[in-house]
Amino acid sequence: MASGFSESSDGLHYAEHISVPMRLFVGAIALGMFLIPVPFVMHATARTPWLHLLLAAACVVAACAMGALFLAIALGRVLTLHFDPARRQVRRTSRWPLVGRTVHIAFDRFAPPEVVERTSEDGPYHVLRLTVRGERPMHLGGFDRREDAERWRSRIAALFVGHPG
Repeated sequence: MASGFSESSDGLHYAEHISVPMRLFVGAIALGMFLIPVPFVMHATARTPWLHLLLAAACVVAACAMGALFLAIALGRVLTLHFDPARRQVRRTSRWPLVGRTVHIAFDRFAPPEVVERTSEDGPYHVLRLTVRGERPMHLGGFDRREDAERWRSRIAALFVGHPG
């Protein structure tokens, strides 16, 4: 299982990954959601009772809203984090497709990172929990082995206290 963490000369990097087949699948669902209203519109006439037209309009709006949501997911950016030891901050880039939002968070706003074990049908896996004071925790990576998660937890914790190694 790929964790999403990498290391370079300018610090640690984390990036979620959504595969191309997954994006195509979600995009196909989005397009299908936009096609759901077609029969409602085709069968509406001037003689259709207004209550039925109201119900058809609600179905059209709901299906188009769901299609827009799935399209946003298919085109969405993934969460990226850049841990910059020189500036002692993390650059977090948002997930939405239309407007990229970048936020800089000082290292001292983070609580110490934790490793959390989760269970799935394929067995247990481990994630790194990073908590910024006043925000929801971020759950990063997906590690098969606890040792790998602990290694990245230690690496990030060392950055937060000022030791780059």
